[in-house]
Amino acid sequence: MPKTKDQSPLVGAAAALENETRGFADLASQTKREPLDNDRSMTRTTRALADSVQYHARIEEKLKALVAAIDGVRQRQQESVETLVKVAHDLEVRAKSRDGLLARFAELGGNAAHVNTLAQELSTRRSEGAESTEVLDRLTALEASMDAAVSEAQAIAQTATADGWPEIARQAEGVRQQMQSAKNKLALAHRNVAGSAPS
Repeated sequence: MPKTKDQSPLVGAAAALENETRGFADLASQTKREPLDNDRSMTRTTRALADSVQYHARIEEKLKALVAAIDGVRQRQQESVETLVKVAHDLEVRAKSRDGLLARFAELGGNAAHVNTLAQELSTRRSEGAESTEVLDRLTALEASMDAAVSEAQAIAQTATADGWPEIARQAEGVRQQMQSAKNKLALAHRNVAGSAPS
């Protein structure tokens, strides 16, 4: 049977074996119908039996080719399974990496909310006429919280960049810049309060 352009080795080997076994079956059926009652018929049967030996050899050859094609399919299947297992592992590793960064980012959001609360409390106390020493203490605590938040935002951005998460890195860097800007303003306010505080 001619092999088509896109025919797989397995299909080609199976078709070749089918072709040979069909020819062998036809030969057997033909010899069975021979009456064996004259020289001509007996000669045909003798020739058919000789041909059957060649068919048998070709069938053995085609069987080996089919087994080899099946082994090839099994090997490709195994390679595909190994590829998919590796992809699944890589996906799991990437998901854990992303989830870890997102958890840290969520915690950073909580820290930013805490900083905001401290800033509001400071503003309220100042409007209520709090002593400069209390304001300075609150400013110091606020700056410490902002320092921690800025450091964590920078650490998240660096880890995200190293691990190949550019979007998370950009978001963390944006938070770091905002917190750093607010921290700089706070440091200026701290100096102003400290300069006006009674010695």
